[in-house]
Amino acid sequence: MSEKKPLPLLRARSPSRCPVCGQGSYSRAGIHPQCAARQADEKRKVRLKQEALTAAEETPTFPAVASAPWQRSCPKCRALQHVRTKVCSCGHTFAVQVRPPAGEGGCA
Repeated sequence: MSEKKPLPLLRARSPSRCPVCGQGSYSRAGIHPQCAARQADEKRKVRLKQEALTAAEETPTFPAVASAPWQRSCPKCRALQHVRTKVCSCGHTFAVQVRPPAGEGGCA
């Protein structure tokens, strides 16, 4: 008997290579779906990073100031204010918590 195998009539198509990762692709388009998504997300990531950088440049940064327990800093101008101050000199109004009177709300 002959050890020689017959040649196939139809040659197997070599798998197309993915242009992103270079490995054999199983999809019809020739690119892995994961690689296509990664390629599409790359543009969005660059755009979001640029937007974050420009937003960071626009917002002013204030140095951290050590405050005492009776002081708080204004979120608008970062000036130190006494905790009982209701309106800052820059115009920011601090939120006021209303407490119920001491006699009400207790156990009966």
